[in-house]
Amino acid sequence: MLKRLNVENIRSYKELDISFKNGVTVVSGVNGSGKSSLLEACFTGLFGSKTLDKDFVLSDIITKGALKASILLEFEQNGHNYSIEQSFRNDPEKGRASNTKSIFRKDGDIIFDQATRTYESVTSLLNMDEEAYRNCVYIRQGEIDVLINSKPKDRQKMIDDLLQLGKLEEYRERSSSARVGVGRHQRDNERRIKEFGAEIKLVEDTDPSGRLATLKTRAGQIDSEMASFNEKRDRTRSLIDEVTKKLSELSELSDRKKSVEQQIKELTDRKSKSFQSIDSFSKDIRSHKELLESRQVRVSEIESQLKANSKDIESLIVQMDEAERSLRDALSELKSKKAVSEKDLLSIAQSVKDSEKQIKSIEDTAKDADSKIKGVYSEIEKHKVSIAGLEDKHKNILSKIVSLGFILEKLENIDEVLDLVNDQQKRFYGRESKLKVKISELKSRIEKSKQLLAAGKCPTCGQELKGSCVEQSSVSDNETIKQLEAELSELKVKQAEAEARVDKVKSARACKSDIDVVLRDIESAKEAIDRDNKRIEEYKLHLREDELKIKELLSGKEVLEKTIDGTKIKVEGLRQEEELTLKEHSKSLERLGLAREMQKIMGEFEKITSEIRQMNEKIKGIQEMISLFEGQIGEKKESVKDIDEKIGKFDKKELESFSKDYSFAFSKINSEIDRLKLEKGEVMKKEGMAENDRTRLSGLKKNLDMLKNRADYLNAVYSDAENLESMYMRIRAQLRSSNIQTLDRLINEIFSFMYSNNAYSHVMLDADYNLTVFEKDGTALEPKLLSGGERALFNLVLRCAIYRLLSLGTSSHDGAGLPPLIMDEPTVFLDRGHVHQLIKLIDMMRDIGVAQILIVSHDESLIDSADHVFAVEKDPVTNNSAIYAR
Repeated sequence: MLKRLNVENIRSYKELDISFKNGVTVVSGVNGSGKSSLLEACFTGLFGSKTLDKDFVLSDIITKGALKASILLEFEQNGHNYSIEQSFRNDPEKGRASNTKSIFRKDGDIIFDQATRTYESVTSLLNMDEEAYRNCVYIRQGEIDVLINSKPKDRQKMIDDLLQLGKLEEYRERSSSARVGVGRHQRDNERRIKEFGAEIKLVEDTDPSGRLATLKTRAGQIDSEMASFNEKRDRTRSLIDEVTKKLSELSELSDRKKSVEQQIKELTDRKSKSFQSIDSFSKDIRSHKELLESRQVRVSEIESQLKANSKDIESLIVQMDEAERSLRDALSELKSKKAVSEKDLLSIAQSVKDSEKQIKSIEDTAKDADSKIKGVYSEIEKHKVSIAGLEDKHKNILSKIVSLGFILEKLENIDEVLDLVNDQQKRFYGRESKLKVKISELKSRIEKSKQLLAAGKCPTCGQELKGSCVEQSSVSDNETIKQLEAELSELKVKQAEAEARVDKVKSARACKSDIDVVLRDIESAKEAIDRDNKRIEEYKLHLREDELKIKELLSGKEVLEKTIDGTKIKVEGLRQEEELTLKEHSKSLERLGLAREMQKIMGEFEKITSEIRQMNEKIKGIQEMISLFEGQIGEKKESVKDIDEKIGKFDKKELESFSKDYSFAFSKINSEIDRLKLEKGEVMKKEGMAENDRTRLSGLKKNLDMLKNRADYLNAVYSDAENLESMYMRIRAQLRSSNIQTLDRLINEIFSFMYSNNAYSHVMLDADYNLTVFEKDGTALEPKLLSGGERALFNLVLRCAIYRLLSLGTSSHDGAGLPPLIMDEPTVFLDRGHVHQLIKLIDMMRDIGVAQILIVSHDESLIDSADHVFAVEKDPVTNNSAIYAR
């Protein structure tokens, strides 16, 4: 049962909060006022975006221009209170909207907060989805003859789904799938049984047990033969080792002899080289003595040049070093002084050049400053001319403000004045729109009244119009129109005056803005003149400072030029003194070089004498080594004789012959052993294959037994699935037959109640869900051949019968377990007589226990049958709908 609906920005409802009660509720209003949007909000609140047709998108149900929207629907089911909150976000520019929140609560506790889960929970709770809800509960505007025009199969599926018979079909399909799957496994199992039987026959034909016994006997024989050959191989290896040992000993003696002979040769060669070394050292001694004599001649020459004795050479070199170092230091000091003076000279010359450049730069700056001062004076004159023009403009604007009826002081609040006159103008326009709408509605009502008067009867109540409220209201409406038109004329005059005031205020505000601009420009010009005067003073101050700098630079330049002359004289004196010192230093270096040469030769005397003494000692050592070599050569020759005696004890050819024969016999024995090993390996391999075949045969027999047991199990399962499928088909057929009979009975009960005095006798619903209407003379008609009103009413009968059939299948007998019966504009296509029949149908549904019936209609004839009435109106200005209880 619906309890409450709260919406925001849905269709034409900016805000709506309505509570529903049990009984018949009628929502009334003119076409386009927003009645159906109320039902659409309930439908979307239950099932979310699933309710949208393929031609619509989510943004179509949201108020135009709104960024967000929401629906809160509260209802009661089986003693529990539920609520669904759907929230939406909208992008008006792109025309896209999305469901941002979908919360499903039970007794105040959140069950789900995700759109898909909420939808699934609602369909499970109501035992119907949005399509079933439309077919049974919610009769939408324009879909009143859907059931008549639908195919029998579609009609059958719809009723089966409502009564949960679709579940039986789903279970039958599952049973069928299971039966097909089991059959597939049966065929696969039979195939495998045949394969295993064939494989067992193939393995048994090879007699694996007999083959295994034969192979084990041959393996024992091979082991015995290999033991005999291994014994022979060991004896042969012993003889080969003995012969090999003797040959190795003979080879070792031969190698020793060769080694000793090689040592004798090496000792003889070393003895010969020693004699050569003695000759070489003798030649070197003679050469060293000749060199010693030439060095003594050179020392005598240097002593005569230096006029000094070679014995005093050390002290002489010390004296010469000190003299040379003193001259070198003096020369370095002179060069340093000269370099400093030259550097000073260059620095002073550069300073003179820098002073000249500074003087030139300051003079150029002064010329530039004079030029800038003239330019600034020119700009000051331009600013003064601009100020004079702006002051004239200021006077003209003040005159205009006065002509508009304002003074400058009152223009401070001109924006507030403009807002006031604009608000007044908007009120006039709003009042004008309302008056025009009222006049249009009154004229339309008067025209309708004229038509009703011409017809003579009221299509709503069927009474005569003479003297009725329609005739009286027409006169009252004409008088009201005259009053409203007079008020509209006065309003237009006021509007013209308001427009003139708005234009005047706008002009005054523009003048105020112009004055502000002029005053800012004058102030800016005066500030620019002040800045220019300050710049002129700064330029003049810089000029005076530059004149003082030039005087200081000229004075410094004269001092620097005098300093340059004195520095040049100093540099020249230092240069001459440097030349004299350089000559003395060269002579000192030359004498020092001769002294050091003599010192070096004196050192060579000792070295040459030492080398001669060392070479004489080496000659004595070599002579001693030659005597040692001769003794070692004698010993080696005696060793060669002993080795020859030992070699004579062996017969090498005989030993090599024995070694060859024994090796051949050993190789032949090894070949026989390898052959037996290969044969044994093949026997063992075949033995393993025979053992594997025997094990495989046992495993195959076990698997065959398992497959036979599985075949018995699959046969039982297949039979169960087949029986289950047949049972579901039988139950569904029985229930469908029962439903058809019950539905046929209910249709005829309601049909007889509605058409008791009509030309139709009864309706027939056959097993294939075909509908046929019979006239009283027995003529059969298809429902879609009925007139528009009768077809619409027949559809309502069919819908109500389906609703009653569904109620019989619930546990509750008071209708509380079912959703409300909802009708959207059910009087469409119905004439006045059919409307009275519709009212009888509504009363009957209420009398049989339908707890809640919700009807939306523009026809106020249905109000008399209602327990609760709501009226919907739409504001023509804002286009927003509002609802209130009547």
